[in-house]
Amino acid sequence: MRLIARFLDQREASGLIDSLRIAGLDRKDMIVSSFAKEEKFHSFEAAADEVTFIKTERDGLGELGTFVEGISGLEGNTGIVVAVETSKHDSNRIREIMEQSGAEEIIQD
Repeated sequence: MRLIARFLDQREASGLIDSLRIAGLDRKDMIVSSFAKEEKFHSFEAAADEVTFIKTERDGLGELGTFVEGISGLEGNTGIVVAVETSKHDSNRIREIMEQSGAEEIIQD
């Protein structure tokens, strides 16, 4: 299961990352992406040369898109997104941490 939180403020997103690490999650279990800094690419070669490129599930289908474009259900389209892979057992605890960190919205993907 994946929980995704959207923040308008970078400090709040950073606070969430710190809180999740304190709670025992590893940074490699999180994906952090910004709407404003996402770039559109016209080819896989151009995207692969860019450090900020994150492979999405659609890449195998010959489609090229940004990480945020692959998330359905987000109401807003600005800010910073923090996605966390978690077990069903831990999902309530992670959701609480996201809420306490000031998430504008939280969705389950």
